[in-house]
Amino acid sequence: MTVKGGCLSPHPARPLPDHMRLVWRKPCQAERLRVIAWSCDCGAVVYELCHAGGQAFVRRTHHFNGARMVHETYRWPIRKGDDVWKALLCGQAR
Repeated sequence: MTVKGGCLSPHPARPLPDHMRLVWRKPCQAERLRVIAWSCDCGAVVYELCHAGGQAFVRRTHHFNGARMVHETYRWPIRKGDDVWKALLCGQAR
């Protein structure tokens, strides 16, 4: 994880060769959630750590040509989700 130049949020490190591969799926519809942490939005992909209903998950948003595509991981207990978030920032998950 790095924070670059004028960026205030972290940039995820490049994935390591043996990184954990996360399963990305379509987002759940209309649920209340809280965004706990996020990566820098200066690139084409932004990651967010979200909590909803006592569970945690990671949201990934791709920005391209004025459009955006959103995917989410499966839900985990909060502690496990926080661990996956840290792994993503360190390049150990993607």
